[in-house]
Amino acid sequence: MNDIIKVFDIGTDVTENEIDEKQRGNILNLFNELGKETHLITNCYLNQGGDDYEESPIYYFNECDGKDQFNYKQIAEDLLRAECKTDNTRNSTIREGLLFIKANSSSIIIMKLEKLTVIDKATYEIKSELGKEKDYFKVCTFKGEYSDIKIIDKNKTAAKYWYQKFLKLTRKRTAEDNTNDVIDLIAQDKFYKEDICKKENYKEIKRFTEYYLFDNKKFDKSDLFNELNSSGLIELQKEDDLFSPNSERIDSDFEISEYEINRKYQKKIKTSDEITITTKNYLESIRDSQLIFDEKNKKITIFIDEKYLDEVKEQLENE
Repeated sequence: MNDIIKVFDIGTDVTENEIDEKQRGNILNLFNELGKETHLITNCYLNQGGDDYEESPIYYFNECDGKDQFNYKQIAEDLLRAECKTDNTRNSTIREGLLFIKANSSSIIIMKLEKLTVIDKATYEIKSELGKEKDYFKVCTFKGEYSDIKIIDKNKTAAKYWYQKFLKLTRKRTAEDNTNDVIDLIAQDKFYKEDICKKENYKEIKRFTEYYLFDNKKFDKSDLFNELNSSGLIELQKEDDLFSPNSERIDSDFEISEYEINRKYQKKIKTSDEITITTKNYLESIRDSQLIFDEKNKKITIFIDEKYLDEVKEQLENE
């Protein structure tokens, strides 16, 4: 069957917009362009052991036999409900916009566009660069498997309403999964594309990435991309020019697991038969000048944190 294309205006209520063949072609082009953003994806699944999975638009669409007769407006109405507060007024932190749906017998893509200046509102033709900001569109891609649903949503203001409240989905990967994979790919020089790893300043890029992990509670590919550009270490236009295919499995953003960082960057340094130094994070210790190696004089200098000074003093003086 041919793809079914639907457009709804989502404001204080829901209005379906009729489209002609030219508009249809422009909408398909919009789906193609935003579908290229592979490194903005968060991996989700529909938990059929949960209480409300049957209320998910993914579920009731997939379980419907006749996709031609399916009521696509129900999806738009469910989105509007998810964007409203308990008193049924719009949540002011969630922007109005257009909801686009592309469906066939076994798959559905649901996309909301909130920054309407990037398209011609009459024809839906892309009229300007989609830009570096990624928080103006949201996408859900379902290809027939409840265990593999792709989400794009870079809006940090109401981050969970799209996949959680509206679509009733659960994130597939844990903070530990994502943190562990990032660290491993960095260590293997496979986190970034091959041409990035061959750059003269790749060591700086690699170290910058590790420090980004240490200094933040949340990892965000777009944020890291922007920071690397701002630092002057790279000059790239989009995330796909930076991140490798291997890193596509890593969610676009996630909470960083401090446990995984400490597990991976902990190091025991044996300086003699009598002394072994254990660091929770050896790179962070070196960067913060808590651990200084002087090869010429065969010395390691360790700086004592103020809050541990009395304890160290007591232990060493007693000996």
